Amino acid sequence: MSVLKEVAISGSVGKQVFADSDEPVILENVIATAGGASAVVVTVRDGNASGDVKLIAKSQAAVARPFRLGNGVRFDKGMHVKVIGTGGLAYLVIR
Repeated sequence: MSVLKEVAISGSVGKQVFADSDEPVILENVIATAGGASAVVVTVRDGNASGDVKLIAKSQAAVARPFRLGNGVRFDKGMHVKVIGTGGLAYLVIR
């Protein structure tokens, strides 16, 4: 079963979306949504803010851009997401 998780702008710090656990998290899709006149950049790391970068998604101003990840990207150490851009949002489809 997949879950949709919304992550709002987080600035340079980012947000821990999932902590390290016994169960891996699979990221199936990302939708990067830019608001207003600013583009959005979404960075997803395995683990915490200093973990390995698994995905960088960019979208132009006032555009919602989907990123389909085939069989998904596995996160074993948790998931940390940073969203930068005025009015930007990231929607994560996770199983």
